[in-house]
Amino acid sequence: MKLLVDYRERSVLKLVEDICEDVVVTQLSVGDYLLVSGSEGIVVERKTINDLLTSIRSNRLWDQLLRMMKTEKVAGYSLKRRILLIHGNYKKYFENLDYETDDLKTSWSQLMGAYMEILYVYNTPIIHVESDIAFKAFMKILIKRESAGKNDKLPSAKWYMKPAKADLPLKNRKKYILSALPYIGNQLASNLLDHFSTISDIAFAQVEDLKKVPKIGKKRAELIYKMFH
Repeated sequence: MKLLVDYRERSVLKLVEDICEDVVVTQLSVGDYLLVSGSEGIVVERKTINDLLTSIRSNRLWDQLLRMMKTEKVAGYSLKRRILLIHGNYKKYFENLDYETDDLKTSWSQLMGAYMEILYVYNTPIIHVESDIAFKAFMKILIKRESAGKNDKLPSAKWYMKPAKADLPLKNRKKYILSALPYIGNQLASNLLDHFSTISDIAFAQVEDLKKVPKIGKKRAELIYKMFH
């Protein structure tokens, strides 16, 4: 992967110069960093706490986010993802303000409103890194996950299942149906089919019979029984 760094980020270049095989300082039309893979890129706009709060009050932030939303290509690469990275510690910025004062309450209220505007109106994910170490860790993990395709995969939770293909073999289709039961999944679905052969036999099995299946304990056996009765 290649990392393009906007020339205005030269002050923090040392934090990213060794995290990617190819790091190039250039001028980006939007964002501060562009992580490139193939013909696609992920753009990251980095803001310090001071810059974020100043740009919120001046409304400059919204212009920047809107431009990121509307921009389809940067440096010739199609934008796949857009990220707002907030770099710094709010505590240090607000430490001179009294917790009970209206100034501090107003500042936090404005900030929380801005977060929601960024997420819901401008559809831009926010990542907060409190230190240079955290910033470097974010960039390294972003590169690692994008390289492995982990940011594009579907959820692995048992409550989410990909639609079955029309040409799925019958045995696999049976396993697909059974794996949709709560707390079952593919492996236990295979165990059930190996033991009972058909879904019908599983549906009519008693709790004691279900407990004979490997990895199916009393609680799972009772749950399966209840699902079919």
